[in-house]
Amino acid sequence: MGFTFAQQYMGVSVDNDLYFGIDRYYTSGMFLEYGKVINTSIDSIDHWRYKSRHWTLGQEINTPSLRLTKDLAKMDYPYNGWLYIRFEQAHFQHPDLGYTWGLQIGTTGAEKSFAKFMQNTYHTYILNLDELSWSFTIPQAYHLNFYTNLMWGKPLNEKFKFVQENQIQFGTFRTSLKTRIGLQMGSMKGLPFFGQRLEQLVDGFAVFLGAAFEYNIHDYSLSGSFINDNSPFHLRPSHLRNDLQGGFMFFKNPWKTKVLMHSSSRFISSQKFKRHPYLNITLSRVF
Repeated sequence: MGFTFAQQYMGVSVDNDLYFGIDRYYTSGMFLEYGKVINTSIDSIDHWRYKSRHWTLGQEINTPSLRLTKDLAKMDYPYNGWLYIRFEQAHFQHPDLGYTWGLQIGTTGAEKSFAKFMQNTYHTYILNLDELSWSFTIPQAYHLNFYTNLMWGKPLNEKFKFVQENQIQFGTFRTSLKTRIGLQMGSMKGLPFFGQRLEQLVDGFAVFLGAAFEYNIHDYSLSGSFINDNSPFHLRPSHLRNDLQGGFMFFKNPWKTKVLMHSSSRFISSQKFKRHPYLNITLSRVF
């Protein structure tokens, strides 16, 4: 089993609920990722000796459970698209302790985010389904968001580790407090389920079981502007959320694959369905 000191990676990550035969709520996320190491423990005397930078081009899409209806009163979730560029810098003292900070800049709206075009093109030409109505959407607006994460792991024995990630994010798009806890099992080092980690890669396999708990202060994708009442929807976002998670990761230099299942609680208090499952699949190559 050899160590890999990767300098860069490129990857694609996809969230989708289609794997469960449904198409609703947070229904799709597509992310193109790139990152590189700035310093490693070998060439840095800094206390936070591992440093890396990460860039993401992402798109997220929300739809109601009745995707074809044009009746606003029957929509239990808002239509919205969110297209953004994210920059993140990570500082790790060692592979089991680190923090990140980052920012997102992007736009909402059915047209400006390309969400309506992407979703209806996929439904029409790939799935051979009717186009979604997109009759009423969260209004288009430009956004700037900041966030910071603290991540750490505590080995319980050679194969098991307790891991935790705490996040604060704030800005015009989303403001919330979030903590994610879980049990990591397997031979992979560091915190591979918390972002794209480059601090120490080892060929092997890992499993994650855990949950995320979030206090939502404001989410433009659900309720529109925090200052102005610009949303056509009269829906009440849930402030307390939880997300049950379980999945696995496999790394064989130079390829890394991650599969993670999510089961999230209601984001809107009047959602027709109590929980929403979706799957994340991430494929990346280090070099």
